[in-house]
Amino acid sequence: MNRSTFRILAAATLTLAAVGAFAQSGPAPAYPLRLSADGRYVVDQANRPFFLNGEAAWALLAQTLPEEAEAYLADRARKGYNAVLVTLVEHKFAVNAPANRAGVQPFKEPGNFNTPNEPYFAHADWLVTKAAEHGIAVLFVPLYPGYKCGDEGWCAEIKQNSPLTMRDYGRYLGNRYKGFPNVLWVVGGDADPFAHGLDKHFREFVAGLREVDTVHLITAHNAPEQSAMDVWTNEPWLSLNNVYTYRDSYPKALSEYRRQGAKPFFLMETAYENEHGSTPQSLRRQAYWTVLSGGAVGHIFGNCPIWSFGAPSAATFCKSSAWQEHLGSDGSTTLAYLGRLFGSRAFHLLVPDADHRVLTAGYESGATYAAAARAGDGSSVIAYLPTRRAVTLDMTRISGAAARAWWFDPRTASATEIGTFPTSGAAVFTPPADGDWVLVVDDATRNLGAPGDRTGGAVPPAAPSNLRLVE
Repeated sequence: MNRSTFRILAAATLTLAAVGAFAQSGPAPAYPLRLSADGRYVVDQANRPFFLNGEAAWALLAQTLPEEAEAYLADRARKGYNAVLVTLVEHKFAVNAPANRAGVQPFKEPGNFNTPNEPYFAHADWLVTKAAEHGIAVLFVPLYPGYKCGDEGWCAEIKQNSPLTMRDYGRYLGNRYKGFPNVLWVVGGDADPFAHGLDKHFREFVAGLREVDTVHLITAHNAPEQSAMDVWTNEPWLSLNNVYTYRDSYPKALSEYRRQGAKPFFLMETAYENEHGSTPQSLRRQAYWTVLSGGAVGHIFGNCPIWSFGAPSAATFCKSSAWQEHLGSDGSTTLAYLGRLFGSRAFHLLVPDADHRVLTAGYESGATYAAAARAGDGSSVIAYLPTRRAVTLDMTRISGAAARAWWFDPRTASATEIGTFPTSGAAVFTPPADGDWVLVVDDATRNLGAPGDRTGGAVPPAAPSNLRLVE
């Protein structure tokens, strides 16, 4: 396919996206994002709770042609994704790394962060603007040190630059992007900064960034099995926590939820599709587990080869194939449904049922654990069942005189009404077929629409809540 033909197809895709991108996921967010008044979740400028429904698109800036990037963003917006995780300056995973696809270097002097190259960052500006047109936030990773501080990232170069240079680099990026509303910052990447002697450099970078950019939220990406707060425990600049794990995600999520001085968090990274023996169901399980165990900010999904956009250096991670062929994969499709489901309920009020006082039987443990959470106002209970089994729900935990129950199929986003029940005693629910399912039980007086349908019913507005655990 020649490039002119691709532009025509991309333009058609963008037109479709403009018409239908938010038809199923609600209005476009009013960026920039900020913390809620009580600091427990994220809201937009209209004070609407924001559920981060993201994808890892690490090499999007460096590895794609403009028309490819446009087509990708249009596709993701149409599916309901509202965030992408992107490396601002790629070190390895691009054909021309560290230059972008057009061969433009990020720095005039290789490895010198004090010599930013204007044409490179102008292209980054373009990408952020295009993402904003689709309602997508960009989680920018400006200093990726790389796995174990190896050759995947900028670890050696960070050490070679002085802390003062890192502060200047932070000021440069803060000045450049403070006016782009749909940006979030991600400090680090795949390495423990303290273990590798990078902590002072990162602190100086953030200090420079915060001198001029006091608006955008900041999180951190550390080594596997580390949350942001495991490393940056008491840092005043850290806005959001996150979980990065290849193990069962719910124990770590519950631990972060219960942490003293806890910050709102999301699932930053786990096994990607086509990597680490994952399946679409295991990926859904990790995401639902995290959200229902306190990660009310949302999740980031990953697919190989999408995250590298065909970079040859990433071929060892998964079977080589064109990234465009994976845009409609099972994982890409079904992980996007999380935003549709949680956006249709008061997800920002969910309190994990850690002590099984809501879902009282059938919750099991390990890979079959059924994670459940209850909205603090009693409006809804949501439970994710990785496998088919009978579960028992204490119906007194639902507010109102009657409860309305649904099965939400996480593989198709279809909802089936079970019936109306009294909010007394207990009720037993069994999914209609094998596979993973989501049980949603609502206060019937709230007149909420079917799970996943944000056009019906009324989700409670953002409001402070002092609830931390199910009483």
